[in-house]
Amino acid sequence: MKKISLLLLVFLYQTYCFAQQYELKGKVNSQNKQAVEFVISSLLDNQKKIIAQATTDSLGSFSIKAEKGNYRLILEQFGTEYLNKEITMNQNMDLGIIEIKQSVQLEGVTLKTRKKLIEQKVDRLVFNVENSVTATGGTALDALKATPTVRVQNEIISVVGKGEILVMIDDHLQRMPQEDLAAFLKSIPSDNIKSIEVITTPPAKYDAEGNSGLINIKLKTSKANSWNANIGTSYTQKTYAGGNLNGLFTYNHDNLSVEASVSKGKQTLLTTSQSNIFYKDETWKQEVKNKSIADVLSVGLGFDYKLTSKWSTGVKYLGSFTGKTASNNPFTTRYNNEKGMIDSYIASNVNAENNPKMNAVNFHNTFVLDTLGKNIAVDLDYFDYNKNDYRFFSGNELDANKNNIPSSFFSSTNSNMNTIKNYSANIDVTLPYEWANITFGAKAFHNNTHNNLVVYNNETGSPVFNTNQSNVFNYKEYNQALYFSASKKINAKWETQIGLRAEATQTKGYSENLDQTNTNNYMKLFPTAYVTYVPNENNSFSLNYSRRIRRPDFDYLNPFVIRTSPYYYSQGNPYLKPSLIDNFEFSFIRNQKWVNSVYFSQVSDFGQELSIIDPDTNVTRSTPINYANTYQIGLSTSYNFNKWSWWNSFTGFNLNYQNVKSKTDFIASIDGYNGYIYSNNDFTINQNKTLFIGLNYGLQLAGRYQIFNISTLNILDISVKLLTVKKNLSITILGEDLLNAQKPLISYSSNGIKTNVKSYSDTRGFRISLSYKFGNQSMKSKERNFGNDEQRNRIN
Repeated sequence: MKKISLLLLVFLYQTYCFAQQYELKGKVNSQNKQAVEFVISSLLDNQKKIIAQATTDSLGSFSIKAEKGNYRLILEQFGTEYLNKEITMNQNMDLGIIEIKQSVQLEGVTLKTRKKLIEQKVDRLVFNVENSVTATGGTALDALKATPTVRVQNEIISVVGKGEILVMIDDHLQRMPQEDLAAFLKSIPSDNIKSIEVITTPPAKYDAEGNSGLINIKLKTSKANSWNANIGTSYTQKTYAGGNLNGLFTYNHDNLSVEASVSKGKQTLLTTSQSNIFYKDETWKQEVKNKSIADVLSVGLGFDYKLTSKWSTGVKYLGSFTGKTASNNPFTTRYNNEKGMIDSYIASNVNAENNPKMNAVNFHNTFVLDTLGKNIAVDLDYFDYNKNDYRFFSGNELDANKNNIPSSFFSSTNSNMNTIKNYSANIDVTLPYEWANITFGAKAFHNNTHNNLVVYNNETGSPVFNTNQSNVFNYKEYNQALYFSASKKINAKWETQIGLRAEATQTKGYSENLDQTNTNNYMKLFPTAYVTYVPNENNSFSLNYSRRIRRPDFDYLNPFVIRTSPYYYSQGNPYLKPSLIDNFEFSFIRNQKWVNSVYFSQVSDFGQELSIIDPDTNVTRSTPINYANTYQIGLSTSYNFNKWSWWNSFTGFNLNYQNVKSKTDFIASIDGYNGYIYSNNDFTINQNKTLFIGLNYGLQLAGRYQIFNISTLNILDISVKLLTVKKNLSITILGEDLLNAQKPLISYSSNGIKTNVKSYSDTRGFRISLSYKFGNQSMKSKERNFGNDEQRNRIN
């Protein structure tokens, strides 16, 4: 009995020893000291069987548990193997920080890795612009047009199935009106862009602003202890010719990093539109040809210095200066519905000029607390924006024989000086622990907006100051935010993350002419939650939820009236409320290639600028209004085909159903479907990888979006890229909108009156670009962003 007991005790002890598990952990960083997410760490036994597996989280950390023994540890991401080494597990092990480089040593062989064109992650799609043929040699706006799931129509940026979306550069929002944002993005060469991230569910760290996600443009970084330079030029031929010159210089040696960039471009566009308004007794048909000339200059300068091993500091300046002129001659034909003949005409002449100027300064500090990833980042920002908007219009009503109708002449000159100043401070704390990864922080900003509208009537032949239509409007906004986020890897297959952001906002708008003050004070909570299940290295399931907010553009809150013809005027709305958006999404990624998602979103107090038609006077009033609650459910699927090294394809479609429940009498509740099919393809023609062809196609199916019916739209772009002079000189030829089919017909109803418009934004064209890089190619630098960029898109 004693022998049996002794043998049993020895057996149990040996079982305990062999069954005891040890933990192997580490943190994966890029060569720029940034955490690398979605790196798969695998432990293999002697039979090359996977014993345990884990994926790095948002902080680059991974943790694997295994029994005592000898194993092989492999780190890989998207098919690229970064580490392959023998590991003996006889105690808990911390490998510390593992740095991934573009050129890694593996068993004496140098592997040069090349990123995929498209990477699909749990919360975002990453488009590697530096690997794209179509996006090369253009601007940031051109790169967005080439990004899968992103649409740029009439210079309005949106995501397929998600609607209009805000843009970040290096993790910070660019808050300026769409027109000025488009001009700013045109000043950034696409050759300076590393990647574009389409983030569908931003974590709590990001500002809550944005309908259903964010687009993040990541600028290129350079490598350590050397200098690098890039110069480029492009020629574009559409209806008119345009061109661009740009340069980038970076220097990084020891503790000092310097960056300088400049871009100068000019483009002339001819946009056309035909619209119809079907009144009860009349039909108005208008044709407009608008010629615009944009002259854009962008400059950037940045310094970073590492004061100690734990403290780095820096400053960055960004300036954008645009000069834009536009002229058009709207011509309206009025048909008598009963008689079926022309009744009269309205002929107008419009000339406009605006010169937005933007200056932004960022001062940043990063404090490293330990070697495990704990750090504190502090940003202070100043931003100012000035825009002198001038507009002259005149016109006459004509009879059926095109003779002037007496007393119908109208003419006016409008000018508005718009200035915005913004101050912000931001702090982010990152604390990775064994039990969870914690991040928290705070942000505060102050906006001060001033508008001075001056109107002169010119009907008498001499300008007469119009006291009724001139106005001064001042608007102030204060915002304070706190956020907290925690992520936890439950085991090798399950991971979760939760976050909460609280934002308090106080606003005050004052109209001098009306002697009217409007104030607002509110606080909102914005939770986020993620659950991810990874059954194996190739497949994953994720479920996420987020709440977002869309605040009104600054000028939307100005209550004053601006008239541009006897039959059209615009008016702000001081009672406009922010819209709140709830987003749910379930995704399944199969074999790291096939991505399927089902999503649902609900928007409360949906706000938008609408044209409201008075059926009695035929006068159109354009004003922003919270007119509906909207509901949307959709399905998206995409497939990344890269079986052969010479062909990389990303193809997918999106189908969604929208239900708009109107809260007003002049817009009816409505529902419907819309769909979009796309395919982005890059082909490598030769073995030396110096000749490439890109082919991108998109098809917008006829359907309904919000309250608008939209016809079919086709997009086809083809490009050729050649690398020469030891691959330092890049020559790219691009044909845009080759089918000349981006002319959608958009229709909707207001007060029971149907309106449709067909527009063309001069999208068909040809571009040839050259880019030459020289210097030491192993540079390292830091791209910094602005903490107050969120406020810029609200300038209008």
